[in-house]
Amino acid sequence: MIKKLLQLQILSGIFCTLDLIQEFGNARKEGKVRAFKLEIIEEQIVSTAKFDVQGNEVEDFEKIKDFMEPKKGCYVLYRLDSQNKQFGFEWAFFSYVGEGSKVKDRMLYASSKDNCRKKLGYTYFITNLYGTDADEFTFEMIKEARKPSSSKEETLQLLTENEKIQREEKFMEVAKGSQTEYVHGVAFPCSTDLMEKFKNLVSGQVNLVQVALNVQKETLELDSAETIDSVDNVVRNLNNDHPRYVFWNYKYIKDNESKNSLIFFYVCPDIAPIKEKMLYSTVKSAALTQAKQVGVEPEKKLEVRDLNDLTEEWLKNELHPVKKETNVRRFTKPKRAGRGSRRLIRSKK
Repeated sequence: MIKKLLQLQILSGIFCTLDLIQEFGNARKEGKVRAFKLEIIEEQIVSTAKFDVQGNEVEDFEKIKDFMEPKKGCYVLYRLDSQNKQFGFEWAFFSYVGEGSKVKDRMLYASSKDNCRKKLGYTYFITNLYGTDADEFTFEMIKEARKPSSSKEETLQLLTENEKIQREEKFMEVAKGSQTEYVHGVAFPCSTDLMEKFKNLVSGQVNLVQVALNVQKETLELDSAETIDSVDNVVRNLNNDHPRYVFWNYKYIKDNESKNSLIFFYVCPDIAPIKEKMLYSTVKSAALTQAKQVGVEPEKKLEVRDLNDLTEEWLKNELHPVKKETNVRRFTKPKRAGRGSRRLIRSKK
């Protein structure tokens, strides 16, 4: 029994239902729901109760204690009034298992909370608190979680760029489906305007479509669509501070012949915010998948970190790499050790 419980503590294999993920995604966008009660039922994490915003974050806080029943467990997602510039309203995650609960239930809720936060999205929660009595949960906990930690700030300043990206990767979890890529369980669909411009790109009405992510709406949006005739003019139209996806039908001359190639650029400037880099990186294949549905199929996919590197010469070399001649050295058998070359010695009869 002890061994079985230890296995549950390490990995429960219990995850959020798709309905819960979608419901939480809608609540983040609309901002009307104040709190959710989640329970583990039939080896799934489901939403069993919720209430809407009625007062401010402090006035509504006491109502979450109605979710916390004696000798039972639940998770509570509580929407705060503060907002993050990139991800909207901030949330608190509470894990409650009442005193006297079954040992198996305590182990299940303890081992499943990380899966729950991962599927809903780590980045949306500013704190993760645990308690066994409803009265243990106070709004003072939220205030403490909001206090900046000088030690954390000092640590971040000492991290290299790669270490910062690795740190952010823990919070930008991606769940891949069979056809579409999801971030935090929510798809990033293309807007109607963007899909129309993709069709225009196929028909030749424009030759460049630039795509941006709308983090608040969790959609792929049209940034610009136009006809551009040179690499230099493409560079002038790109954002040097934030990532973008660019689809460009490039026309050029090669060996006195007119050619054209549809190219996808993932433009990711080094100075862009780390969270934006991670988000654009994870949604990239979703953008390509949806573009393909209307006939936009790039023959070359390139990543650009410094716009100064995007030149006509570099682009042509990427499309038609110059084959380097390699000198093949023949293997020569080394001479045997001793004096001079091998000699034939006749035996005396």
